[in-house]
Amino acid sequence: MWRALAAGWLLWLVKELLRLCRLAGRDRGKPADGVVPPWAYRQPDPMIYSQQFLQAQGLAVTWDNPDIHVELAAAPGVPVDAHSLLPDTDYLVVARIWNGSTTAPAPGLPVKVSYLEFGVATVRHDVGLTSVDLPVKGAAGCPAYATVAWHTPTTAGHYCLQVQLLWDDDAEPGNNLGQSNTDVKKLNSPHAAFTFPVRNDRRTQVVVRLRTDSYVIPPLDPCGDGGRQGKDHRDHRDQHARLARHDPAAWPVPEGWRVDVQPAELDLSPGEQRDVTVDITSPDGYLGRQAINLHAESGPDLLGGVTLYVDGSG
Repeated sequence: MWRALAAGWLLWLVKELLRLCRLAGRDRGKPADGVVPPWAYRQPDPMIYSQQFLQAQGLAVTWDNPDIHVELAAAPGVPVDAHSLLPDTDYLVVARIWNGSTTAPAPGLPVKVSYLEFGVATVRHDVGLTSVDLPVKGAAGCPAYATVAWHTPTTAGHYCLQVQLLWDDDAEPGNNLGQSNTDVKKLNSPHAAFTFPVRNDRRTQVVVRLRTDSYVIPPLDPCGDGGRQGKDHRDHRDQHARLARHDPAAWPVPEGWRVDVQPAELDLSPGEQRDVTVDITSPDGYLGRQAINLHAESGPDLLGGVTLYVDGSG
């Protein structure tokens, strides 16, 4: 008899504990149907250097993507110039991926790599798909690195590489697509001319305007001294200064340079593609490498762009 009483008491205890758990869940915003409550819901934010996203925040951008590089498959670990790739050759496309969330990882994050012909909004060709385990921001293993093998086309040329992060439940899906699109030429007394196509990949007629600047990612600021006196004021001042370094207005074409874009505006039908020529003239005796960015915009939308480097030997 005492066994039956003990069993009955144990059953009552289990039921009472379940009831209390349900009540506690309601108190914290958890409904009885098992839906995850807001206080427990976490979203990762997988991200890469994304030109469209950064420009939408009012920041200057480069198409020489710091989060994408290429390695020769026969010598992994050693980056090569993406603007001078050999045809019909095995390479590795390496993407550095960040997480903006400190609370939610993205295990098994799919990463898709593709390439376009050098230019703006040209036809996309798939390269491959892989996945990485992306920890939370600040944890070991963040940023994560995704590597996809790529056998270049048999015809020589310059290519625009694209890396896309595929995550449905993303806290900020706007920063999931990054592009790397560059070309380099030597100055020739003292000109360098580039020609590339601009294509309308939309379903409607668009007017494309081409804008130039000389933005490059500045060196990182030194770390602060960590002092507390006047910290709030200093943090606000430092943040303003950091943002000002990436203000598009701070990066015009340098004095003494001339950049002639022909045509500077295109009226394109859906699928239409036209060539654009950029003639860059340096000051006499220029020595070094100068970046010129060309951005293709339709209204507020950034369609794409290229970063052109000119080398001068003096």
